[in-house]
Amino acid sequence: MRRHAIGIIALVLLAVAVVLWLWPNEGNTMLGLEAACWRVGALMSMLWVAYTDVQRIPAWLLGIIPPLIVLLAWRPRLFLIVAPIILAIAVIRPRNPHSPRKKSKSV
Repeated sequence: MRRHAIGIIALVLLAVAVVLWLWPNEGNTMLGLEAACWRVGALMSMLWVAYTDVQRIPAWLLGIIPPLIVLLAWRPRLFLIVAPIILAIAVIRPRNPHSPRKKSKSV
């Protein structure tokens, strides 16, 4: 159900962006609204496409991502420290415990 809602929200935002683009208003508020609708609509459509993969992200990681984005927007130089840490976590992370292990053949 959530995937359907995300798709509908994406379509509505992109439709509003198209309407604002076809009938332009000279006000800065409408230009900002149009740009926001384009960007958020595109983001929501990407989320709609990748929904099954996003569901597999661990809950603790979803709690870390927003503060990390805010921190990197506030202090971009911290990216030089954070990037190797994220890379190390990606490499060292435990693999899927439910995957079948290869059995060694004894001769």
